[in-house]
Amino acid sequence: CPASLRKQWALELGEKFNLPCMIFDSREYRNAIKNGITSPLNNGSVVIISTHFASRMREEIRLIPWDLTVIDEAHKLRNVYRSSNKMGQAIKWALDGRIKLMLTATPLQNTLLELFGLSILINEHIFGDIKAFREQFTRSDGNIAELRNRLKFFCKRTLRKQVLEYIKYTNRRAITRPFTPTDD
Repeated sequence: CPASLRKQWALELGEKFNLPCMIFDSREYRNAIKNGITSPLNNGSVVIISTHFASRMREEIRLIPWDLTVIDEAHKLRNVYRSSNKMGQAIKWALDGRIKLMLTATPLQNTLLELFGLSILINEHIFGDIKAFREQFTRSDGNIAELRNRLKFFCKRTLRKQVLEYIKYTNRRAITRPFTPTDD
């Protein structure tokens, strides 16, 4: 997850599911090594790290037989199909063959290639290569029914209105105030 969400994940997993968590960043990782822990990320507990740290620790992450990897704010990795996306490429490589749950509350709106990018984090064979994906789905005569059919096996979209009975959202009201600027 992004670094700013690590603490929130640890609190939620502890409070709601009684799952103890270890949060690692570079400093905590170095301290664990100094204290004789040879593989701090492979400690048998839930490990929470930032996406940037995961990218840097790709070699060690790849060696760990994770039961499940959760990627929060997964939309930030949507351009993983581009070779210039070093962080996304590193995470994709490190988690190859691992079970992944990718979460995002940010809708993909700009291009279907973002969807392609996220799909190859799960399995790069779902849609074939980027050329095949473009030919089949992104043209004006693209086969959207087939795209939806393939998505239903690995993509679940939940709308806000579907969870209103479980989650109480804050009602937001816009308040406007008239303002007339002066030269001063």
